[in-house]
This record gives sequence, C-alpha cells and structure tokens, in this order.
Amino acid sequence: MNTKRSNLIFCVAAGLIAAAVLLIIQSVTGQWFFKAQPYNSYILQAQSWLEGRLDLGQNYEYLELAVYNGKYFVSFPPFPSYLMLPFVALGWDSCDGAIAFASAIAGAVFSYRLASEFINDKKTALLLAALVTVGSNWLFTSLNAWVWFIAQNLAFTFTMAALFYALKSRAGVSFTLWACAVGCRPFQIIYITVILYLLYSAYKKQSANMTILRMIREHILSIIPACCIAVSYMILNYARFGSIIEFGHNYLPEFMRVDTGQFNIEYIKNNFGNLFRLPEVSDGKIVFQSADGFCMFIASPILISFFVYWFVAMIKGTKNERIMLAGVMLLFWVHMISITAHKTMGGSHYGNRYVNDALPAVFVALCFAVQKYSRYRLLNVIPLACGAALNIYWTTTYFKQ
Repeated sequence: MNTKRSNLIFCVAAGLIAAAVLLIIQSVTGQWFFKAQPYNSYILQAQSWLEGRLDLGQNYEYLELAVYNGKYFVSFPPFPSYLMLPFVALGWDSCDGAIAFASAIAGAVFSYRLASEFINDKKTALLLAALVTVGSNWLFTSLNAWVWFIAQNLAFTFTMAALFYALKSRAGVSFTLWACAVGCRPFQIIYITVILYLLYSAYKKQSANMTILRMIREHILSIIPACCIAVSYMILNYARFGSIIEFGHNYLPEFMRVDTGQFNIEYIKNNFGNLFRLPEVSDGKIVFQSADGFCMFIASPILISFFVYWFVAMIKGTKNERIMLAGVMLLFWVHMISITAHKTMGGSHYGNRYVNDALPAVFVALCFAVQKYSRYRLLNVIPLACGAALNIYWTTTYFKQ
C-alpha cells in the first residue's frame, strides 16, 4: 500500500473514531449536533450583526453577557460568530452544533496528521491522536456547541492545524489558523512561540543557511492574513467597549461586583490547587467536583505521558531535545499560572477544561519525544484506556443529569 493511500486511511480512521464516540454519547444524552443549542450566544451575535447591531438588543438571563452602557453584548472572543455568520445569513440558525461536530472531527484528523509527521508507525500515530482526543477532557468540550465549549473545541482544532502547517513550512496558513484560535481562546497567543520554533526547524531542514532573521525577511508577507484577522478583533472590541483589547469579559456582572476583578494574583493559590484536586468519596462513591475543575492528570492522562517523556528526555536527550521539551513545559506552566489567576476555573463541567487549551502544544512535544524514545510507545495505551473510560462515562453522566 502506498504512503499517501495509507495516510488517507488512517486520517479517516482518526475522524471516524472521534465521530463514533461523540455520536454514541449524543445518542444516550440527546445532545445531537443537528439540534438547536440552548446556550447559543454566538448565533445570537451573528444575528445581531446581520441586523446592523453590535449588541444583542436585549438581555438573555441564561447567558453570560457583558453589560456596557446599558446594552448587552456577547462576552467572549468573536471568531466563532465569524464562522457562523454566512450560515445564519442563509437562515440556518442552528448551525453551531454542526460546526462543533465538524470541528471535533477535523481536530482528530489534524491530531493524527501532526503525529504522523513525527512518527513513522501509523498505528502509534493513531493511538496518540486518540489519546489527545477521546482519551482526554477534549471529549467533554467537543460534545455540543454550548457557548463555553465550542470556543475551546474550535481553538483546539485551529491550534492543532496551525502546528501541523508549521511543520509543513506553510507559514501563512499556520499564522492564519493561529489567529483564528486566538479569536476563540485568547491565551492561545502564547503558542506563537511553538509555531515559530516549528517553522524555523522546517526551514532549517530545507536550507542549512537559514537564520531567524532570514526566515522573517523571506516570509514577512505571510503574516498579512493573520494581521487582518487580529485587526478585525481590535476594531470590533473598540466599537463595542472603547478598547482594542477588551472583548467584554471584564464587564460581566460577576466580575464587576468584586474589587479584585476578573484576573488577580489573589486567585492563584486556590485555583492552582484545583489543578491537582482529587475527587471526593461520598457514601462509597467517587464524586468528581463539577465547579472549578479537579486533577488535570485524571481528566487528561495525556499529561502523564507528557511528563514521563519529558523526564526521560531531560536525562537521555540531546541538548536540542531538552531545549524543545523544556520550552513547551515552560509554556505549559506559564499558561496554567495565567488561567489560575482568573476568578474561576470554569463553572459547572466535567474535568478541568481550561487545561484543554494547552493540549495541542503538549501533544506536539509528546509526539516529538515518542519519535525519539519509541521503545516506550505502547505504554501510552494505559493513559488512553483510562482517559477514554473516564471521559466517556462522566461526560455521558454529566449530560444525562
């Protein structure tokens, strides 16, 4: 079987695994992707734009809306509404569920494609793709298109795709996808460093004389689409809130009622502990906390694999391997400390969903390490089995309540 055909088969397999698991859970919980979604802030925002308004025109008490100058606005970054706008213009006001489902499948496919760039054994690449998707807390945020979850779903897919195209020396595509990811989850901005590293490594393979300055000079035009997307965010933010960096969350009533605001170092101590918080035992049953998250290693066991491989690389790896893995580890903790400075770690949910935003960068580092230390690759079956079992069961249980 030729390589291109074999890759296609495994890409389809990655997508089918994700689709099958999601459809099974949807059939049990009724969270079908083709149904209208109850928490549809992005649809309402797209409708308002088409009507010539930046605000929603009224309050929706069941949604998290920013209140500014007596008007109600969607309090989340806007890119998901960009995607929905043409479909809503055509009258498809329930397109968010289908977009979320398509994004989840695409995320699984790009996970496999990225892994296969590092790992020659396609079965191992598929195993790792399953580990970062159905074997992680990604599963919970990919099930439906509720406003909090679809942004994370899209950010995961765009970031994974951006990392893949960086490996393929496609700077313009990579930067554009990264800009889309930032418009879903702003902290994705920190992963530009990983994209730049992968691009530089890819160009270095093509030309031994490549330097960082030469790479920037030769590919400066490739940032134009990403810059246009970023400028659109700034214009929209300024038009709504009078600031190019304010997308609305600071004007949520819950943050305006407290002196410490949305972000404060005072929140870190308690929230950081929630990254490691173990489930409780009540009446002989294990109870997973639904607010502010619990132990990220239980919710996403891929992190266990990442930390183990990182430890091995720090002992056995070359200087360049240690630098690459240490860099991703540093970014991971910068990201974790940043999110723990937020007033909450997410409302009612299963797992520790804020951590999901770091999974694409963790994944690329893990694939890099598995390539170097392939003798341990089958050990990833254990976190995959545990992660899939827990996330399938508790995601189903959560949405059946």
